[in-house]
Amino acid sequence: MINRNKERKGKRVPYPENFILKTISMFGFFKTKKIEDLYAKHTGRHDIPEALSKQCEVKTAYDPEVLITQAVFVVFDTETTGLDFKAGDRLLSLGAVKMIGVRVHLGNAFYELIDPEGPIPRSSIFIHGITPTLATARPHICDVLLKFLPYIDTALLVAHHAKFDMQFLNRAMHGCFGFPIQNRVIDTALAAAWIRRMQQAEFAGLQTPSDTRFDAVAAHFGITAQDRHTALGDALSTALLFQRFINILMKNGVKTLRQLVRIAGVS
Repeated sequence: MINRNKERKGKRVPYPENFILKTISMFGFFKTKKIEDLYAKHTGRHDIPEALSKQCEVKTAYDPEVLITQAVFVVFDTETTGLDFKAGDRLLSLGAVKMIGVRVHLGNAFYELIDPEGPIPRSSIFIHGITPTLATARPHICDVLLKFLPYIDTALLVAHHAKFDMQFLNRAMHGCFGFPIQNRVIDTALAAAWIRRMQQAEFAGLQTPSDTRFDAVAAHFGITAQDRHTALGDALSTALLFQRFINILMKNGVKTLRQLVRIAGVS
């Protein structure tokens, strides 16, 4: 992770240059009718695709009293052309793995390269290695989202410094469908900060205990990052870190989704 186009009636047109989400919360949760209305207003269509239908069920499917060890999570990561979605930087790849409690399901992973339909700065290529040759003619972000949304279903999303990734994903969601992703989001960086406050011993070996950069926290907990700065590799590494955190959180009395969202939820 290096911390759009609209599709309307089959025709893709560029986002407005000054596209800013003013009227709808970046991480808003809506009722089914509201989602359908937003989609219809944005696309001019009233037949919401089946791939989007689960988004209408996310709010009611969430049970805050479910134990973390029994919950379904999708741990994800993105690579982008740059750091500023408001300036026009776009998604280049999206990777994810599923977890049920502490069990990581490696056989059920998600990975897609995305055509940014624009330039890829050389400075970002040095980080993620995605060149124009690799990205050109890859699926459009709207098509990737139509695959990703059924994959995540009603699960909780997990990422490290999740707000960055969610800003890019939700900018694309608004551009394609008119509403943001409805799934609740957990930030492992926030979880790391909470653990640091509650259990200083867990972070005693860090040179800078307040450092929540992924590399620093992962190294402290013995997580060896695989395929660093690839969306799928970073998603897997984050899943292994989250797996470790779940055990620590449980020992410190954080056992339900309500408690987890309270200390590490993104809003």
